[in-house]
Amino acid sequence: MKKTLSKNPIKRQREEKRIKKLRKASRIVQGVEIPKGALPADPESQFHGGGYAVKFSYQDIHYSCAGCGKKEVWTAEQQKRYFEVQKGNIYNKPKWCHECHVKRMQDKPGTKPMSA
Repeated sequence: MKKTLSKNPIKRQREEKRIKKLRKASRIVQGVEIPKGALPADPESQFHGGGYAVKFSYQDIHYSCAGCGKKEVWTAEQQKRYFEVQKGNIYNKPKWCHECHVKRMQDKPGTKPMSA
């Protein structure tokens, strides 16, 4: 969400200085501040199915596999590739580890075998 600048001249000057610093560090995407440590996104490359939501940054997502319960991490780099290169749905969240996902796809009738 875009933040508007304050009408107070002192606060406004402080905010403009902060925004200038963020731009220099490439931590602003389309007017939205990217959290420290997050990977900036390219909203124009994402497929959001005609909806209004886009991602401006990616951060690692920690989750437990629904099949085996193993702790996994969906890294920011993997998310960027999934959403921007493979054009995955912007609303998808991780649920299965790679091994359980491959096993489920092999068990599903009518799907091509996936390599592990």
